[in-house]
Amino acid sequence: MPNFFIEQQNIDKNRIFITQKSDINHILNVLRADKKDTIILIGPDNKIYESQIKVIHSDSIECEILGSYVSDKALKINITLAQSIIKSQKQDFLIQKATELGVKEIIPFISRNTVVKPDKSNKIKRWQKIVYESAKQCQRGDLAKISDIISFEEVLKLDGFDLRVLCSEKKADITIKQFLVQNPHKSNILLIIGPEGGWDDCEIEKFLKAGITPVSLGKLVYRAETAAVTAISQIIYEYEL
Repeated sequence: MPNFFIEQQNIDKNRIFITQKSDINHILNVLRADKKDTIILIGPDNKIYESQIKVIHSDSIECEILGSYVSDKALKINITLAQSIIKSQKQDFLIQKATELGVKEIIPFISRNTVVKPDKSNKIKRWQKIVYESAKQCQRGDLAKISDIISFEEVLKLDGFDLRVLCSEKKADITIKQFLVQNPHKSNILLIIGPEGGWDDCEIEKFLKAGITPVSLGKLVYRAETAAVTAISQIIYEYEL
């Protein structure tokens, strides 16, 4: 059964009001749902509401809560992905797959070799929509957060993490697997992935000065979007499973 996300402000005691136009259209015109049909709604903090449609308004659907529980469809660890923006379709793919893999936050940034210089407001809205649809598809109990686009220098200042993982082809004397094994039991991880053109030498030097160690993904050279999926999967394998 498809899931739909709702905000806390849309919950009133034992009632939930669905107000997002795309969700209303999906429920009424795609699912052909009607009064007394049951749907699954997801609120803040991974809370699932089994709900029954009671009233269909022109701009909302009013539902009664039949029962609720906390979803376990979320990672135990927190992965934040800092990704140098890549070309449109590849970036969309990356965000989709990162969401499906359970990443908590995606921080897009501009590095020296970033090819795309996107319009911030339009791109972020598009990426948020991709996160929403991907989270529904994989039945996540939460939504990944899309942060504002930041600069490379701001990436160096990101802190509050148990571990910062920098994927790089340059000056990486250790693989990501070895690095994760050497740093066990971490729960709040920052993963940094570079642009399609790779890191500039001066950027690697700045990472090293900031105490961020470059790690490789092995002998093969991956596209940026493939590198992100591979690295996230290895982190999940090491810390989650």
